[in-house]
Amino acid sequence: MPPAFDISIALLHEGMIDKTGLDVTTSLTLNDIQDLARSSKTYGVKNLFIAHPSPHLRKLAHRLQTHWLEGFGSTYNLDRKDAINIVQVVSSLDEAIMNIDIRTGKRPKIIATSAHDGEDRSSYDQIKKEIMAQNNPLLLLLGTGWGMSKELISRADHILKPINGPTEYNHLSVRSACAITLDRLLGH
Repeated sequence: MPPAFDISIALLHEGMIDKTGLDVTTSLTLNDIQDLARSSKTYGVKNLFIAHPSPHLRKLAHRLQTHWLEGFGSTYNLDRKDAINIVQVVSSLDEAIMNIDIRTGKRPKIIATSAHDGEDRSSYDQIKKEIMAQNNPLLLLLGTGWGMSKELISRADHILKPINGPTEYNHLSVRSACAITLDRLLGH
């Protein structure tokens, strides 16, 4: 039975910051696509958008999709094929938003993630209630590099509180952060 909520994820590479605070475009990591797709499928995410401005890197992402959807991978691992089936490769966040708008007839509410705390952060319980209210489709933004630029974060309707462990160290991989976030928002 499909979930009643409508949530998608966008893995972003443009509008990121590097360790010095400069606005950069990060590289695509193929393991991110596979692992995020598996977590997304497990938790009932509608679409996983892989957004990158480079046509060469989008082509590489499409090649990975083809391997799992049509190539050897399509018969080798049906679970992976099922997960990769929800991936859409797009050039930008705006293209992901447009795709959701076309599919649902509504602009999605945007939920940003961040490893940095702030006064304007929403709790996981707050966002979970919004997801279950199913008023609008939601788009969860995941950043790469050292996180999203202030300009990109400012586009969000909500910003989730950071995931914190018991130490001062806080630099999770996007794959780990995605799985934890999905479990907190959609897990039982």
